[in-house]
Amino acid sequence: MTGGIQLNQFGKRFYQDALKLTETLASSKKEIQTLLDPDSGIITLGFTHTLGFSFVPRCLKAFRNLYPKNQFHFHESRTDELLEQVQSGELDIGLAVTKPQDPAFSSFPVATENMVVLFSKDYTQKKTFKLTDITNATFFHFNRGTPTRGLIDQFLLQNGLVLSSSIDGLEIASILGLVEANLGIAIVPESVASSLASVYTYPIPLERTVYAIYKNQSFLTDASKRFLTFLQNIK
Repeated sequence: MTGGIQLNQFGKRFYQDALKLTETLASSKKEIQTLLDPDSGIITLGFTHTLGFSFVPRCLKAFRNLYPKNQFHFHESRTDELLEQVQSGELDIGLAVTKPQDPAFSSFPVATENMVVLFSKDYTQKKTFKLTDITNATFFHFNRGTPTRGLIDQFLLQNGLVLSSSIDGLEIASILGLVEANLGIAIVPESVASSLASVYTYPIPLERTVYAIYKNQSFLTDASKRFLTFLQNIK
């Protein structure tokens, strides 16, 4: 058999009913936790890989200083998986660099990040680097279909930059390691570069926006509401 298992109409109906029951159970658990101790509570937070290096830790440190009784459960994933988990109720809030178009979600911008060209301190062209040098270097690229990859592709196209050598399908940790080893260059969020000591950055006119995402018409604990309010007021 070459194909995967396909659900018939009864299986699809059962799946939808099971999904609704899962959402109801998750919502009931959150309501009970809030009634037991409204000043504390657990926030289930998801975020995409590039936000875990600097942006999310900074946010959480500032939030915990204000609300030390609140606890977090974390999940790091790709944007499409994150949205599915917010939809199902597994996550209260997601942080990603895309604004969902599905009316089932609410979202708001939290911050804007600059993007930079990243290269090792051993990179031979660092003193005379120009944007056009991207076309002659080995370029490390994010996975296709991710929002950050889309932004970078659009930037390269708009500036007439055609890559002569690129390695696709990488996550941020691999990209940083390869650049640190002086095996090529990349375009990354400036926040991830700040954690590295052996690299240089070159500023470019490209930004990405971080959004907080949550599901419409779902129960949110007081802790989750506090965190959303905190995110709305980040400077």
